[in-house]
Amino acid sequence: MEVYDVKKELKQLYHTPKEPTLVEVPSLSYLIIDGEGDPSGQAYTEAVQLLFSMSYTLKMGFREHSLYKPFTVAPLECVWDAVEVENRDTWIWSAMIAQPYWVTEELVGQIREQVAFKKGLSSSHVRFATLVEGMCVTMLHIGSYQDEDASFARMERFCSEHQLNRSSTSHREIYLSNPKKTEADQLKTVLRFTVKPIS
Repeated sequence: MEVYDVKKELKQLYHTPKEPTLVEVPSLSYLIIDGEGDPSGQAYTEAVQLLFSMSYTLKMGFREHSLYKPFTVAPLECVWDAVEVENRDTWIWSAMIAQPYWVTEELVGQIREQVAFKKGLSSSHVRFATLVEGMCVTMLHIGSYQDEDASFARMERFCSEHQLNRSSTSHREIYLSNPKKTEADQLKTVLRFTVKPIS
């Protein structure tokens, strides 16, 4: 049976070029945890661990479910916003992992029960939601997270050249590399933000 992999199904979102480009993002369902504060802090770390725990519980523990189809767990994504960019404690984030198209709210409820029963983890604060971003500018950033400003500057220039405005102060990052196993200058991160035509 074919294994569903969102990175292959939606290559335009996950296999982006190293130059800014325009992309239309379709609706996708996610497990989401909202938070605030430094991404190196405990709250963000625990959120990421819980999202992966729930995603792998779905992958490994529901193979007999009538809806189940083999799939690859999607990469971690996070939407970031900041009142004060220099003050990481003020950063607002929504960490998330895209889920296969066949996942339902009812199935997520069963995942919550398994995670609580087998791992003693509460997931009451985890949202299951379908997001629609629409038109976005995106590019692949290769390098450390601290060097993303240069890539965002290129994306802003692309917007100016194509008569586009950002429609939000937030941006999305998709983490294609494991920072624990990858040198900082080799990290691959998809950057994306929503845009609208200049009226």
